[in-house]
Amino acid sequence: MQGDDRGLADTLIGDRYRIEGLIGRGGMASVYRARDESLGRMVALKLFDRNAADADALRRETSEIRLLASLNHHALVTLFDANVEGDQSHQRAYLAMELVDGPTLQARIERGPVAETDVAAMAADLAEALHVVHAQGVVHRDVKPANILLAPSPVSNREFRAKLADFGIAHLVDSTRLTTPGTIVGTAAYVSPEQARGEGPGAPTDIYALGLVLLETLTGTRAFPGSMVESLGARLMRDPAIPTSLGKDWVALLSRMTALDQATRPTAIEVAEAAHQIERSAGAMLDSSDTRAFTVAQDAAEPTRQEAATLMTAGSTETLGSGATEALGSPAPSANTARIEAAGDPRTEVMGNEPEPLARRPVNARRTVSPRLVIAVIGALAIVALVIVVVVWTRTSTVTPPTADLPAVGGQLGTHLRQLLESVSR
Repeated sequence: MQGDDRGLADTLIGDRYRIEGLIGRGGMASVYRARDESLGRMVALKLFDRNAADADALRRETSEIRLLASLNHHALVTLFDANVEGDQSHQRAYLAMELVDGPTLQARIERGPVAETDVAAMAADLAEALHVVHAQGVVHRDVKPANILLAPSPVSNREFRAKLADFGIAHLVDSTRLTTPGTIVGTAAYVSPEQARGEGPGAPTDIYALGLVLLETLTGTRAFPGSMVESLGARLMRDPAIPTSLGKDWVALLSRMTALDQATRPTAIEVAEAAHQIERSAGAMLDSSDTRAFTVAQDAAEPTRQEAATLMTAGSTETLGSGATEALGSPAPSANTARIEAAGDPRTEVMGNEPEPLARRPVNARRTVSPRLVIAVIGALAIVALVIVVVVWTRTSTVTPPTADLPAVGGQLGTHLRQLLESVSR
């Protein structure tokens, strides 16, 4: 019935889901856009082409279907329904899931680099989702870019919200014997070393695959390319190459996630916590970079605090020495120093270049003296005037009056006049 996929348009599956069009096709099933006529919503309908015996086995796994449907996290594609449709001669299983209108991570990687903050946020979300399902004993077994759907983000500082699709399907398929015994469930480029050795998968299997997905998203390069044999053989011999240019935090996290020994890999919640820390650090670095790159446009009518303080200090000193006109001609900090201080960089040091006098500033750097500065200068002038008045008054009051010149008088009368003058002077 796989060849009839194109003819399924408008077909009603399970007396509830009406197919509208094909979304994609995989090795085991095809995914369609369908309308849930019971609830009036759009869903992603995955149809498996299986024989009657396998369909009967799937029907018996009702408890596991309920478990998968109960998993709830914003980074999981929600499973709405699972059942079997068709007659006894040809039955097929189907899964009704949340429909995500967006590209896959695989398509996004092909378009170009993904921002580090978006990768860190995606890592945290997907790791939290894995923590939820691992706690229920479910293993995905096929974490890869094609199974990660990107929904548009409602916030401006994130490009997308990642959702892990087909969650638990590999576990469901394996438990219902829908795979050939001894085969590897998963995609060769992302399977873990223990899977490549034929060992049973567990939670560390998903952590390894997620590590490879994150590495590919950051670098744009698949860690283990080549044929299935080459890809599987390579991961048994070496760890993936992790560029040091990603930074020590990413290198440390990805190295642990992709370790050959699954016992040394972090748990899903540990990955989520580390990814949250990387997201915060990357966001802080972006904010700091934006702050340093932003040049503060200073108000022409308001000098900086340091410039005002410099002018007031210089004005007070110069006024006492050479008058008020010297106050406005004193040196002030250069424009470069003012911009650096305004940027708020805590590591900023005072620049060593000789400050440029205000008189030499270009026209586009002109400043108008603030009213507070004018008041300060006037106050200084008033003090100087008061000092001058006091000095003049003191000097005037202490001057010895000149001695009067007497006319030349001879004889005893002249002698008496001189004695009288001397007694008055004393």
